[in-house]
Amino acid sequence: MTTAREPLLALAQECGAHGALSLIALRVAERRGLTGRLRNWSDVLAAARTLNLCTSGALPPWPLPQRQPLAECTVDDDSLTEAAEILVGQRLGAQGRRRAGVYYTPREIADRVVALSLQHGSISGKQIRAALARERIKGESERIHRDRPLGESDPPSLEKGLAKRSDIPLVLDPCAGAGAFLVAAARAGLRRSAAMDLDADALRVARAALALEGVLDASFSRGDSLRDSPPLADLLVSNPPYGHLDDPQERVALALLFPSLRGGEIDRYTACVLRATALVRPGGTAALLVPDTWMSNARSGSIRAAVLEAAEVAAIVDLGKPFAAAKDTRVQALVLVRRPAGRARATFVGRHREVLATVSRDELQQTARRGWQVYRSNAERTLMMAMEAASVPLGDLCEVGYGMRTGNNPRHVERRPPERGEIGLVGGEDILPFALRWKPKTLCDEGPLSRLIERQLGRERVAIQRIRTNAQAPWARWLEAAMVPRELVCLDSISTLFCTDVDRLWALLGLVSSVALNRYHRLRTTDVNVKPALLRDLPVPRSLLEDARPLARLTQKRAASGDAALERAIDTLVYRAFELPEELVDEAERGFWGTRFLEERQRLHPAMSDPRARVVGVAGNLGEPH
Repeated sequence: MTTAREPLLALAQECGAHGALSLIALRVAERRGLTGRLRNWSDVLAAARTLNLCTSGALPPWPLPQRQPLAECTVDDDSLTEAAEILVGQRLGAQGRRRAGVYYTPREIADRVVALSLQHGSISGKQIRAALARERIKGESERIHRDRPLGESDPPSLEKGLAKRSDIPLVLDPCAGAGAFLVAAARAGLRRSAAMDLDADALRVARAALALEGVLDASFSRGDSLRDSPPLADLLVSNPPYGHLDDPQERVALALLFPSLRGGEIDRYTACVLRATALVRPGGTAALLVPDTWMSNARSGSIRAAVLEAAEVAAIVDLGKPFAAAKDTRVQALVLVRRPAGRARATFVGRHREVLATVSRDELQQTARRGWQVYRSNAERTLMMAMEAASVPLGDLCEVGYGMRTGNNPRHVERRPPERGEIGLVGGEDILPFALRWKPKTLCDEGPLSRLIERQLGRERVAIQRIRTNAQAPWARWLEAAMVPRELVCLDSISTLFCTDVDRLWALLGLVSSVALNRYHRLRTTDVNVKPALLRDLPVPRSLLEDARPLARLTQKRAASGDAALERAIDTLVYRAFELPEELVDEAERGFWGTRFLEERQRLHPAMSDPRARVVGVAGNLGEPH
């Protein structure tokens, strides 16, 4: 069950956001048996008074409305934090939420991040058991003192010999919001909490949410954890704000605080990653839910190096795209242990619940500047190594670049066919596998763009759709490419390849469109946008340098005829060019096709079984496209 948006908004409209959240908090308390049954408004008011005394004012978070509202809202155990996030999103609007970078963390994601922090971090099971025992005995002691007959002397303390409060792990969320991660930590047995946030209302909700879990041993501070210093924690758990930092003054200030952020755009969450290990004690653990772009962006090399200097990377787990309000954002659980961490450790790597190949610290250090590509099984790593061993980087063989950025499309782009003397434009929307489906566009006011135009006109290029959509089918190609004629200019929604050898250019079109290269690319990055920096490192078999004509002819035939069946013959030539054994061909095919593997592998099998001369001969007899 989740909090229904429309009834919640109706309730907030009637009694204000604060009143609505207080009513939801009482209904959750009723659901959990913390109050009697709330049959009428008098019961609600009485329960509010009792809870306010028992929780030192944590519940309800704000005073109740003066009268019973007409609107009702169904609740479950997580309704308070979820409702708070919904109301924040409503107040900010879609653009405001993107600027703030604030998104609600579903319960299962918060629980997963906390579980990974305990599994791979530095807090021991013994510490958690001690914390649970202290909590249980403390509660029993308080009950005995509360229920003893009037005038009877105090019973002996049950807390003698238990772990001291200072020995119980302290959990900090420096960007606490409504408290989803601290609540998840409390469910896992870690019930000594500290929260910091810039939003005072969010901290009130976090305090109430923890009180509903029975956690009253918590501190709450309003502040900026990038600059302020909360007490050092044993475990930090957080979902920091996402998105680019637009304020120039703030960018300068953060670059001074974190030198590895200098030199380009700054993502909010990367500053939080760099700050996280400074907020835990030496040997302590920081577990964050963050986008994974920092691992592969070329501009993030200094950030990766700084993280390795400060911490052991204990775990990296791909958690997909869990945010309804940010469907394009892929996130990971990142678990860091502040150095000195006691021991060097290999990094645990996972994809949802799937265990992938571990990565050594040495490998992370060696690849820090280039980028971390870690989401691979052992078989997938073997496939990529075999392809790389037979290859040279694409960037060594051709020019790889962006299309033309106009800076103002409404001024420079008109959706109509070009007239004589005008220049036609191609965008990502026009690219289909091996072919253009051109929606005519014309360049206007070309004067300011003349130098950019000159780089493209008169040059046949391979155009690769750069701005990709989020297709759900596993076999959706992330590298969709087509040849662009000399008279058209590509916009910056396209990445382009160019070389003077026409046969090689056509062969590269077939190569980047193949199953093998699409599988390699998806194993190398989780970013659906196909940027030149990633394309330059794609492997090109050395055998194509010796003779590109067979693959070029087959690719030309596929482009001219539209016959998709020829793609399996192209895949065959590419697999042979990489000299892949059958088991690695199967690995590439299985990973690309998913549930269609058996069907597609059978379609590939006849071509793979044909003698090489026969396949090459067929390609050679195809001739030039008309």
